[in-house]
Amino acid sequence: MASFRAEATRLAMDWGINLRGVTHYTDEKGVALDAAPMFGAVTAPNSGIPAILNTTVDPQLIRQLITPTKSEEIYGSEKKGDRTNKTVMFPVIESSGYAVAFGDFEEGGDSSANANWVSRQSFHFQTWAKYGDLESEMMGTASIPWVAEQRTAGVSVLSKQQNLINLFGVSGLENYGALNDPALPAAITASLKSGTATSWLSTSDPNAVYQDFVNLFAALNKALMGNIDNQTRLKVVVPSELSAVMTYTNSFGITLEDMLKKSWPNMEIVFLPEAGVTMSGGYTSANVMQMFAPEIDGVETVSTAFTEKLTMHRIEQYSTNARQKMSRGGWGTIWKRPMAVAQMVGI
Repeated sequence: MASFRAEATRLAMDWGINLRGVTHYTDEKGVALDAAPMFGAVTAPNSGIPAILNTTVDPQLIRQLITPTKSEEIYGSEKKGDRTNKTVMFPVIESSGYAVAFGDFEEGGDSSANANWVSRQSFHFQTWAKYGDLESEMMGTASIPWVAEQRTAGVSVLSKQQNLINLFGVSGLENYGALNDPALPAAITASLKSGTATSWLSTSDPNAVYQDFVNLFAALNKALMGNIDNQTRLKVVVPSELSAVMTYTNSFGITLEDMLKKSWPNMEIVFLPEAGVTMSGGYTSANVMQMFAPEIDGVETVSTAFTEKLTMHRIEQYSTNARQKMSRGGWGTIWKRPMAVAQMVGI
């Protein structure tokens, strides 16, 4: 009986029978373990190479952009206690009294100090970094340090959560944010720009926007009873979505930013995404601007506070996977002198 190899070519040419992968008839015992022929009609026609052989992977990892966490950068940051502390108390001392005309036998006049305690509660939160042995090895073949990336993601999640707490606090706790602390003074309304509009985007005139800074400074100066002036170091928080307003230019070629620097040389303008409606993720219902003196009489006005920046808990190892809890906690934002900030809405 003829062998399959001898007949394979004629089967394909005369009858159109292509038995790819077949190497012998079942009764060809001697060649039952033969490998497929390197050449011949039984191989599929091919004019190229596997795509993977001319594919390369760039070594740079490109992470998706997220909204920056700027609360600590803008309002400062300090450690208060640790994760075992649930409450922190701030002593506030106030001097009082009165004086009368001096006399050898005059008994009038009195002075005293009053102490009060303001408390805040901490909030702790967590996330998990999880990874499997096989997936880590597979990612490793692409030069991706998978375990490190899972932990990096965990740190990012915790940082975003802390930023949110620093700005808006935690409902149900004495834990307040920089933008919604109930002790903050009532916001004033921005001046009219065009008709009944108060928005900065309703005009391109830097003089109209400049007036809002004048009004806000006047309110802050009045609240602080002369403890600041135009040379005092000030910080102004403006929604990030309105940053382009600083480039508004008048007929003399002077920008709004130039006007502000000339009037308040020690004023720093910072941009906060969550201070505006568009970038706040629904937490802010109106664009808000804050102006505050970072320090008065050697005492800082405001600071975010944390118990722990990051705690990496024990790794829990299972059969072919592992996970690790990550946590942090904080007190929100502490306005030590709420009268040292003025707010404006409707910009």
